[in-house]
Amino acid sequence: MRTERCGTNAVFVFDADASRGHDAGAISLCDGDDGPVPVVLHDAPARPHLEDVARAHWTHAARNLVLSRSPLGTRSIFYVAQDGFFAFASTLPALLALPCVSRTLDDGAIARALCLDGTGPANDTYYAEVRRIPGGHVLTLEAGVLALTPLPAPWYVGAALDEPDDPTDTLRALLIAAVESRLDDGKTIAVHLSGGLDSSTIACIAARRLKQQGRRLIALCSVLPQDHVGPETDERRFIEAVLAQEDNIDPVWITLAKEADPLGALPRAFECLGEPHYSTVTHAEEMLGSVGRAHGVDVVLSGFGGDFFASAHGVPTAELHLRRGRVGAALAELRRQHRVHGTGWWRLLRDHVMRPLARWRFVFQNTPAHCATSALLSRVTKREGRRPAASVAKVRPLPHQEMDHLLVPGHLERVLPGMRQIFEQSHGQDLRFPLLDTRLITLLRNLPETELHRDGQTRSIMRRATVGILPELVRLRPDKGPAFDPALAAHCATARPALQHWVEHAAPECWDYVDRTRFLAALETIRPSDRNGWQREMFSIVLTGGRFAKFIDWHVRQRAQRP
Repeated sequence: MRTERCGTNAVFVFDADASRGHDAGAISLCDGDDGPVPVVLHDAPARPHLEDVARAHWTHAARNLVLSRSPLGTRSIFYVAQDGFFAFASTLPALLALPCVSRTLDDGAIARALCLDGTGPANDTYYAEVRRIPGGHVLTLEAGVLALTPLPAPWYVGAALDEPDDPTDTLRALLIAAVESRLDDGKTIAVHLSGGLDSSTIACIAARRLKQQGRRLIALCSVLPQDHVGPETDERRFIEAVLAQEDNIDPVWITLAKEADPLGALPRAFECLGEPHYSTVTHAEEMLGSVGRAHGVDVVLSGFGGDFFASAHGVPTAELHLRRGRVGAALAELRRQHRVHGTGWWRLLRDHVMRPLARWRFVFQNTPAHCATSALLSRVTKREGRRPAASVAKVRPLPHQEMDHLLVPGHLERVLPGMRQIFEQSHGQDLRFPLLDTRLITLLRNLPETELHRDGQTRSIMRRATVGILPELVRLRPDKGPAFDPALAAHCATARPALQHWVEHAAPECWDYVDRTRFLAALETIRPSDRNGWQREMFSIVLTGGRFAKFIDWHVRQRAQRP
């Protein structure tokens, strides 16, 4: 085994003339005489409950390599396997810098992403020859044979909670433990505070713990200008309620310029990641990172993931009860709606039963909600024998169904490393996700769904668990605000002329993948609006299609510069 330095990164290469590896700086390698060589890409031995480990283990005498990633880990492992050659690295650009690694794109992976088709292989990338190890998997290389094996998912191992246990108290204790355990090693700690249940819970818990240590917490808050005029609203009043309660939080108010381009930060993200980022608000995240760096922040707490588990919406409608064959529960929910809201019975049946069931039974959509070109889909269909399925509007899944879908390798776990890598490499900040703590997910996944919506209250268990933690204004808020960029639609509309100009001058290869006509048509329809007025096509066509068109353009220009 040998190492090659690629910029500030290191790549481990195995070939026919492999020799013993040595310390490579960016990735620590502890050598031994004839024993195993552990390569620690990222480890947290003092905090094993955080389950955030990416590790390699090389046994020289047996010529055996084992690579592994923990479930929902925030560190990636990429690899290339060719005849007589194997290389791996913790970052994609480091691997792509090897002259023998092809940068040919994977049409199938790009087509599935453009169609929002989540059925692709969990280990694919947007490059044909490069693969990634999915979270919760082990890759072994022995005698020239590769084997990818899943590990048992920790959230399915344990049994459901015993009846005497109070899940509210348990969740409260786990929330506190998850946040406090992620304050370790931080000198200047910040939180991305949006005013929602998740980020506010993290802010309040972290502030109280830091206050015990005589320290302060920085809150990075993305809001609208004080004199803003328009249909949008922000979360300022909820943020101020948190600040009024916790007196050791220093707010940093961040406002995006009116001319902020939602796609403007993408080239810098491509340079960092070597592939498209999954976020649709990279421009706002870049601003948060830059401001945090200016304030000396080295650890950032994010509420990302809370909506999926701890504060999952959780209220089954009458239609969802009927889909599960629970007629009595469906009638009880309709009676509750009638009693609480005074809605008439005919309207209840129409809006909560007949129409949702019709959408569930007959899901049609005249216009594809994607912008992949027909030529791309034909190429992929011919090569793979299956046409990527266009995403269509679907009925909201049951809470545990949505959790299970997100926990499938290749889904949620694929998003986290890119988020963390950008903040780490571009801004020098360690981005941490307390609400994706394995213990929290295990609890929420094994709870009866009735605990998620007790008394018909949305996000019920999170609201009950945060009594005394959150200000009541935040804890009992009935709605959910926009994250990071409350004027996202307005920024897309304002950037329209610049994006149209870019379309005219982008590399022609972009439009072999992204349908230019459909992209421009969707861009033309965007108008400033609040979160409730955001169009689905703004995300599925403009932001997703624009992200990949920008990536293809960047890729073509990088290829032209490569010797």
